[in-house]
Amino acid sequence: MFDRTRVIIAVVALLAVLPGAAFLHYYLPRHDVVRIIGVENRRVDMSGRPLQGGDRPQTGRDVYYIFAEDAETKAPHVYRNEDTGWGFPFYLKFNSADVQAVAASIASEKGLAIVTKYGWRVNLLSWFPNAINIRRTEPNPTIIPWFNIFFFAAFGALAIWVIRRARRAR
Repeated sequence: MFDRTRVIIAVVALLAVLPGAAFLHYYLPRHDVVRIIGVENRRVDMSGRPLQGGDRPQTGRDVYYIFAEDAETKAPHVYRNEDTGWGFPFYLKFNSADVQAVAASIASEKGLAIVTKYGWRVNLLSWFPNAINIRRTEPNPTIIPWFNIFFFAAFGALAIWVIRRARRAR
């Protein structure tokens, strides 16, 4: 037989952990090996909607897009390429035009690239992951996610320190 209390505790613990895991999955960098096939620049209003021919609001911004396909499966990938600036997430990215130039150069060569990104692609909401960095690569590269390794090591050390302090306080 199963213990109903343990099942309830497990479900509550899972529901407590899922939002944090989703937050980390969205904001921590990931890498894709893709073939860049095109780039585009769109002028959008401050809410992110593309401007139409006659629309000329006073405030708008440029959003760069990078079109790619998976190197192995040929599945399409679309990336947004915007500066994060000083705001959250703290990638301090101020070089979206330079990243776009590298993407255009790789697209003209039909070469492979490693795209470092954060975010999710949600078709229904027209969400695109933001490309943080793009660099040329050869087929079958070895990718080591150093940032994520250091992040989780620091997070684990902090958790151990908090647990030890809490045990000492009791």
